[in-house]
Amino acid sequence: MNLNQIHGAAVLMWTPVVGNLVLALWAAVLRRLGRRVLPPAFWAALLLVLAVLALQGAAGLLLVLGGARPAAGLHLLYAVLVVLGGAAQYGLRPGAFLRRAVVPAPGELDEPRVLALLCFTQALLIVRAWMTGAGGR
Repeated sequence: MNLNQIHGAAVLMWTPVVGNLVLALWAAVLRRLGRRVLPPAFWAALLLVLAVLALQGAAGLLLVLGGARPAAGLHLLYAVLVVLGGAAQYGLRPGAFLRRAVVPAPGELDEPRVLALLCFTQALLIVRAWMTGAGGR
């Protein structure tokens, strides 16, 4: 299996998409129930989704470094947006760098609202990156 096959593998694309949609729904339900903090299991699931996404992204980065180019240049833009979204997801974990830098005091962040929106957006960005990479549209 070559890098192009790994980067284009359906499981490496759909796992983060479905994972982010499930996480968005989970966070939205908790928000609807009035919770302001996400459970540790949510953060563990998010890390698993990010690990799969990192593997897929690493294959893509190696392809670009090797001289390969996607059918549409927009694919690289969406790839950067997905990386930034993943960094935001990772950075908003309890005690993580982004939370310490952005949130003034513990308990100020409405975790379910922010992560529901972020996970939903991330899923859409991954789908759009796939569309521009696979079909060049």
